[in-house]
Amino acid sequence: MSEPEDLDPDRSLWNYIAVEVRRLRQIRGLSGNKLAEQLGCDRSYVSRVENGRLHLSPGYAQRLDALWDTTFARIVRLAEASDDGDWFTGLTEHEARATRHRMWAALLVPGLLQTPEYARAMLSTGMVSGVEEALEKRLARQAVVWERVEPPLVSVILSWAVLAQPVGGSDVMRAQISHLAELAEAPHVSIRVLEAASGAHNGLDGAFRLLSVGDREVAFIDAPERGRLVTTPTDVMKYAVRYDRLGDLAAPVGTSRTILHRSIETYQ
Repeated sequence: MSEPEDLDPDRSLWNYIAVEVRRLRQIRGLSGNKLAEQLGCDRSYVSRVENGRLHLSPGYAQRLDALWDTTFARIVRLAEASDDGDWFTGLTEHEARATRHRMWAALLVPGLLQTPEYARAMLSTGMVSGVEEALEKRLARQAVVWERVEPPLVSVILSWAVLAQPVGGSDVMRAQISHLAELAEAPHVSIRVLEAASGAHNGLDGAFRLLSVGDREVAFIDAPERGRLVTTPTDVMKYAVRYDRLGDLAAPVGTSRTILHRSIETYQ
C-alpha cells in the first residue's frame, strides 16, 4: 500500500493525518467517492486531504471519528496548535475558504494585493530560490481569493511605510499603489492608511492577518522564512483586538484613498 508522494508522516502531523485517512479508507474497502458520500463532501475534498493539499477540517474530522471510531478530531487540534513547518498548506486552505480577510501591513504590500511586478521584485531579493515558480504560486493564491463568484470582504490597514518603501523602482511602485487605489474602490474592499503622525503603536513588531472561515477565526503572523498560523481562540482574539486598535488610529477610507493617490504622484 503506497503512501501519497512527498508525504512524510514522521515529519508533520498533517502529513500523518493525510496518510492515515487514506490508509483507513483503503482498509475499509471504500473508494474516495464512497467516503465523500458518507462525509457529505465533494470527492475532490477527500482527494486533496489524502494528498496533503488540504488540511482536514475539525468538522470533517469529527465525522470521520463518528464513522470509524477514530481520534482524528483530537489529532487535528494538536496539528493546529503545533508549529511543524507545514503552515503554508493550512494558510492557503484558509485563504481559499475565508469569507473575511483583515490584514495589517507593517512594511510590505500583502501578498494577496501585490502586482506581479511588485511580487517579482520582492521575491528576487533572495527570499526564494525559484522566483518564477514562487510568483506563479502567489498569483494562483490571488486568483482563488479574488476570482470567486462571491469574493470575500477584505479590510486592510497599511502603514505609511508600505507606501514609502520603494520596491522594484518607481514604475513598479506607481503601478502597485495604483492597483491598491483601484482595489479600494471595490464595494467589498476597505483600505486604510495609518500615517506616521500616529507615532508608536502595537503593529510595529510586524504584519499579521485575520481570516474568518466558517464559524471560526484564525490568525496568521508573518515572519522571515516562514509564518505561523494561530488557531487557539484566545490567542486569535488578541490579534483581533490589536487589529481594532490599529483601526482606531488609521485614517478613514476616504482620506486613505486621497493618501494613496498622493503617494502615486511621488513615484513619477
